[in-house]
Amino acid sequence: MLRVWEQPGPADIAPRINDFLRGLPGPIAIHVAGRDPARCRVLVTLSHGNEPSGLEAVQRWLLSGTQPAVNIVVIFGAVAAAAAEPLFFHRMLPGERDLNRCFTPPYEDCQGELAQAILSHIRRQRPEAVIDLHNTSGSSPAFAVTCGDAPAQRQLVGLFVEQLVVTDLRLGSLMEQELGCPVVTIEAGGSQDEQAEVTADRGLARYFGEDDVFAQLRPITLFKHPLRLELSHHSRIDYAQRALHDRDITVRDDIEQFNFAPVHAGEMLGWLDEDGLDHLLISGGPDDHPPVEYFRVEDGQLYPRRTLRVFMATTRPDIAASDCLFYFIPED
Repeated sequence: MLRVWEQPGPADIAPRINDFLRGLPGPIAIHVAGRDPARCRVLVTLSHGNEPSGLEAVQRWLLSGTQPAVNIVVIFGAVAAAAAEPLFFHRMLPGERDLNRCFTPPYEDCQGELAQAILSHIRRQRPEAVIDLHNTSGSSPAFAVTCGDAPAQRQLVGLFVEQLVVTDLRLGSLMEQELGCPVVTIEAGGSQDEQAEVTADRGLARYFGEDDVFAQLRPITLFKHPLRLELSHHSRIDYAQRALHDRDITVRDDIEQFNFAPVHAGEMLGWLDEDGLDHLLISGGPDDHPPVEYFRVEDGQLYPRRTLRVFMATTRPDIAASDCLFYFIPED
């Protein structure tokens, strides 16, 4: 289920990323010995097949032959999804669950079994830190997500990014699990964003190379209590510059420009058919949130009721339908 690759050297690493990916036998844990073998840090990445920045950064780091400060374990999860044609397009294989929603029991299918194997492997390493490295679904500035707001989590966040979202949402992700150490999710930006490569490379160099990753508390901008805007069951969505009459909701196709920006009440987000807000659901936090609390429809167009901080907006209808349209934080 999860193979182990011990101590690969630069000569073992294909120089082209597509060849490196295709050479992986499936989900795999790569072990690299550090200067201090008594300590370990874990990086989990490629949990979604359409998020290549972590894989690419690890490949470049392995090619460099750099010895890390401590033992490093890198885990690639969704290898088969990434390698399915077209490469780096599929979030998960058709018919399979999202791996990063499978880390909470029950572990009854192949994705659940893989998540359980990843958790078991991490716990056996007794790491001092775990980073879960992703790309955002659309073009976006980089940020981090945590459950809780401990100083050690902020110190790990600062290795990579300057913005942190502290969430109450529980979706079955890796960062929600008790691993005996601080766990942080890093969203490096969209897979097509040049800055995502910089974020991943710089963060990995610090995380793998610094003797003490908890020594410095860098400035962090904090956001709390995000909510998720989701599609109602069977509602149909697409993205365009005008309303599509064969869709229940059409989201404007430049929606990604709002990622991590304040979206004001007068900003039109898309078009809804005659059923309006019935096509939308909001999840997050201890209370129910009817869509009308945060959104309104005027002449068939969707608007926020007040200023919202939006992130993880995408223009891929398959991701919006299977996951969410975007996350948002109401701004007072």
